Amino acid sequence: MIKSFSSPLIRAAAAGFTLAFIAALCVFFILSAQRNTSEKITANQNDRMMQVINDLLPSETLSEDTVTVCKLFSHKKIGKNMPFFAITDKNNQPLGYIATYSTSRGYSNPLILIAGLTSDLKIYKVDIQISKETPGIGDKVDRKHGNFLEQFDNQDLKSINWEVKKFGGDFDYITGATVTSRAIVLASRDLLEAVNETDLSSLPLCKGALQ
Repeated sequence: MIKSFSSPLIRAAAAGFTLAFIAALCVFFILSAQRNTSEKITANQNDRMMQVINDLLPSETLSEDTVTVCKLFSHKKIGKNMPFFAITDKNNQPLGYIATYSTSRGYSNPLILIAGLTSDLKIYKVDIQISKETPGIGDKVDRKHGNFLEQFDNQDLKSINWEVKKFGGDFDYITGATVTSRAIVLASRDLLEAVNETDLSSLPLCKGALQ
């Protein structure tokens, strides 16, 4: 009797073990693939972020010891939970910032901008991140069509009258794209006001970011 029952039990146990082993292997390979994919995504994101930093901040402020921390900036003048990157040296001394900011003053909203700010809160460079402005009209302000955005280089709140010349300010504007030109000028002024009104060190970290 013992012999007649033990063989099926052993086979069943062996089959169960084999299935469990295969399932464990599947889980292992799935987790390994997810980890590798996650690492690749993170590496690509880091590469893109470094390209943005190198483009929007002076190269002499950056080195291999540069530390970048992602934060979230909410302010009525620039939008809610806007990505804001603090760039510091290894001693946590600020080297500059990368700020994204939004405006609804354009034709097709929102218009999302991005700027590099020096440690003393001057604009180093402004660029357009997301625009739905009318092709051939509102998009004349971008870098592919001219030097409009170069007017913002090295400006702070007091260095220039933050309005287009049509309304008494110091900024040139693009004929046929006055609304978009003015939207960028006023939004960039609002960004400078927001960063000057805020304790930037107290901004919350982005989800998953390490301090």
